[in-house]
Amino acid sequence: MRSYLAERLWQLPAVLLVVSGLVFSVMHLVPGDPAQLLLGFENTDPVQLERVRRDFGLDRPVLVQYGRWLGRVVQGDLGVSVRTGRAVAEIVSEAFPYTVTLAGYALALAVIVALPLGVWAGTTRSRGADAVVQAVFLIGLSVPAFWVGSLLILVFSVELRWFPLLTYPHPWRDPLGALRGFLLPAVTLAIPNAAAIARMVRASVLAVRGEEYVRVARAKGLSEGAVIRRHVVRNALVPIVTLIGIVAGYLLGGSVVVEQVFAVPGLGRAGLQAIVQRDYPLLQGVVLITTAAFVLVNLVVDLLYALLDPRIRYA
Repeated sequence: MRSYLAERLWQLPAVLLVVSGLVFSVMHLVPGDPAQLLLGFENTDPVQLERVRRDFGLDRPVLVQYGRWLGRVVQGDLGVSVRTGRAVAEIVSEAFPYTVTLAGYALALAVIVALPLGVWAGTTRSRGADAVVQAVFLIGLSVPAFWVGSLLILVFSVELRWFPLLTYPHPWRDPLGALRGFLLPAVTLAIPNAAAIARMVRASVLAVRGEEYVRVARAKGLSEGAVIRRHVVRNALVPIVTLIGIVAGYLLGGSVVVEQVFAVPGLGRAGLQAIVQRDYPLLQGVVLITTAAFVLVNLVVDLLYALLDPRIRYA
């Protein structure tokens, strides 16, 4: 187990290097001049444009820019935002708690709803009820997040005024206020992910329910509830945990639409603004942190396999 953990941790820098290099290259292929965006399109003074490019190192070749950025990152310096002039590490550290809170909240809601619903759908004998549940799953997967978010804001924040409008207390300074403030965006994120997890739970339960050890447990006289809890659900958890890990990584790095709709000051929104403003250092910092978080989440999921299934062992 220790050797496997050490090997995976050694792979993390290589993954970050490849991802950062791809993002850096793609960003420089996008049309537009960051110096022009910074000065404003009405300012066309070539002297000022050249000075801004020189100050931020934008006049150097792409490989030189990437090498200089990589050298600073190794020393713990993520650079300075081209747009705001603030340290990227400071911007990321301010946005990270909001993204983690939103992702954790949404994942918790999705799992709480999906597990019992998926287990029930996988064990019910009613074809009609199973068809209705599958239709609900399909609707949850199909409804666009921006539409659900806009609808929730209109109904619960604007009309009913049950929740504050686009107001988010700092998660670590006011946890109770954050629970209320983040509820609507968390529900928006949880709906499609709960549907995906519930479908996986149903499929996994159906696959395990026909195994011989389940029939043996029933033959021993165990109640149906005990059979489901001890034998069906436990052995169906491995693929479910895999999907939950993927969902967790997606929520940490892919909740851009929801953060934009609800104006959540998280990493996704910061990354989107960096793309629009051609803020290379900020985008690189956001990608670096989210990639590291995604890899670490998947590492935790891999280690959980050994706890869920004793047959799995890591050399």
